[in-house]
Amino acid sequence: MGRLAGKIALVTGGASGIGRAGCELMAREGACVVTADLDTGGASVVASGIEAEGYIARACRVDVRNSQSVREMVAFVIAEFGQIDILFHNAVSVPLVNNCDRRITELPEETWHQIVDLVLNGTFLTAKYVAQHMLSRKAGSIILTATVDALIGTAGIDAYTAAKGGVVSLTRSMATGLSPEGVRVNAICPGFVATPHQSVFMDKPAEREKIERMHLMGIMSPEDIATFAIFLASDEARRITGGIYTADSGYTAFKSQIDLASVFQR
Repeated sequence: MGRLAGKIALVTGGASGIGRAGCELMAREGACVVTADLDTGGASVVASGIEAEGYIARACRVDVRNSQSVREMVAFVIAEFGQIDILFHNAVSVPLVNNCDRRITELPEETWHQIVDLVLNGTFLTAKYVAQHMLSRKAGSIILTATVDALIGTAGIDAYTAAKGGVVSLTRSMATGLSPEGVRVNAICPGFVATPHQSVFMDKPAEREKIERMHLMGIMSPEDIATFAIFLASDEARRITGGIYTADSGYTAFKSQIDLASVFQR
């Protein structure tokens, strides 16, 4: 029996990256998985691959920026499986952030609104309608993917850091409001994760070396984040809520790799 046996998991952004890893690993832990994404083709590929391994999965289209689309997604999951036990929310456009976000003085207003709408409003809508269902059952685990960039200063991605900072704050307030009635809410803040969309950095040796130096135990994979999400979704974490957890290979633990002890001993 897997750690998520008998549970129904809804994973947004499930067609690629961390979301895809979440779908695949949660299915292997016994959950019935719904892969939800704006990329319906990618979602279907992920769901088909999971079913080919002998597990249960469905694909569903969702635009998390649109209230009707989110409500239709929730209705689809309930129609298919009768309930939602786990929400693992990952919907984001990495190319939008990488290619369009800027320092605030150069940040186009349109880009600001696009990123805030997708990241923060999308989280609000998805969490709202899933939580309504979970409250009716007095049970559920909501796991939001934020970022370490919402916890430390990161130049040049001001819309993204602001939107994800909102997700971090929303996690705490949601937990305060929902957890007394059985719904847990936690956020994972990854550092750099080697997803296909980040190949623009990984394929350049100098950039890759720079990123590797900033992560004490190596660059993280999508599966590293998904494994932590499985713990938060499982009954092992039944008393854990309102947490903001860095999963960043030590990225936020140090200022630099200078050996100060040896300097002071001279």
